[in-house]
Amino acid sequence: MAITTKHQLLAWDLVEGLNDEKHKGIYFRLAKIYDEAFLREILSRVKDSYNQGKIKSQDRGRYFMGILKKDLGRLNLYVKKRAKKVKNIK
Repeated sequence: MAITTKHQLLAWDLVEGLNDEKHKGIYFRLAKIYDEAFLREILSRVKDSYNQGKIKSQDRGRYFMGILKKDLGRLNLYVKKRAKKVKNIK
């Protein structure tokens, strides 16, 4: 896959930094929605916690999402969940 936009580069940096290729679609969506500096700052916090031994390797993605939700809550924003299709009711 060729990386052609800033969003794709950011998403791949998140995937590689969090070692979470299984959930790469989430990171691509987040990269399109949220500010690059905001996401990179969270990634930096996760990497620091991992390097200090506070979190396990397999928990980096979960920790990233937890910080994201907490920071967005502080900003009165939220992570959009996938919308379910609703049949028209007449």
